[in-house]
Amino acid sequence: MKKVFVSGGSGYIAMYCIKILIEKGYHIVTSVREKSQIELVKKSLSKNNVPFENIDFTILNLLKDEGWDDALRGCEYVLHVASPVIPGDVDEDSLVRPAVEGMTRCLNAAIKNGAKKFIQTSSYAAIYGNDKFEHSDDDWTDLSDKSLHPYEISKTKSEKKMWEMVENSKIKACAINPVLVLGPSLTEVLSMSNRLTIKKVFNLPFVPDMAISVVGVQDVADAHVRAMESSESNGKRFLLSEKTIKLIDLARILKEAGFSKVPTRVIPNFIFKFFALFNPSLRSISKRLGSFEKLHTKNANNILNWYPKSADIEIINSAKQLHDVGILKK
Repeated sequence: MKKVFVSGGSGYIAMYCIKILIEKGYHIVTSVREKSQIELVKKSLSKNNVPFENIDFTILNLLKDEGWDDALRGCEYVLHVASPVIPGDVDEDSLVRPAVEGMTRCLNAAIKNGAKKFIQTSSYAAIYGNDKFEHSDDDWTDLSDKSLHPYEISKTKSEKKMWEMVENSKIKACAINPVLVLGPSLTEVLSMSNRLTIKKVFNLPFVPDMAISVVGVQDVADAHVRAMESSESNGKRFLLSEKTIKLIDLARILKEAGFSKVPTRVIPNFIFKFFALFNPSLRSISKRLGSFEKLHTKNANNILNWYPKSADIEIINSAKQLHDVGILKK
């Protein structure tokens, strides 16, 4: 039975990856930050009728060397999914250090143990940070841009470091770069993407005239496993997006699903820009008003034969989970 190491096992995307891998017959070794998360993962898998006899747990820290070499011993594949996500205006170092150092520790351990392949969960944030509105697998965020957020910097630096290290070793690697990932969490610990996007839409009295690109979490996990198993994915990046959707259309999807409190009127751009003068958190949104980005997912389509399901059901299921835990009201 082939062994796969998955970092950040209790995480949003990692849990779906583990579910698919177990169902495909792999033996899983996964890391968590705290012992309490082991029971959380077991309960979540059991609730979703996924056996956990073939899963081993280890406690690792992205900022500490201890345990990484032992954890990855005998693992043929490594899915490095763990990376910090902290919303809002945070210190750059609090995101960049664990992202880059954690990836470095994981990849060094993979190389030392002779792993066959390393799959990094990167992000669209490592692609879109430039002056373009049309992006593909080959685009990169411009780190010289002083307006970048710490998360964008962390994801870009972490992925660049991975490619730099791989170039000087025998291990094969690829990067998965999803846009905004939506869908319910298997652990019922709410993902940051659901909290920030779906909840924010409900909290707005009006909807700004802007679009976001979305993809379902199950399709993202599926792409990880497809990339892991395909030799043609070696050395490639995979931008993942199901569609780009106007926020007003996302709101209408939720309205039709029974969420009556969601706003359905678009605020004029000039009014939004006026408010943004006095609210720093609105300024990044004001730059995107009226824009509609075009994304090309050629590598995922042509190499992985990856064609995602509609993200509409994941949008609805995200809102339902937020409602079930008392964050949203219908």
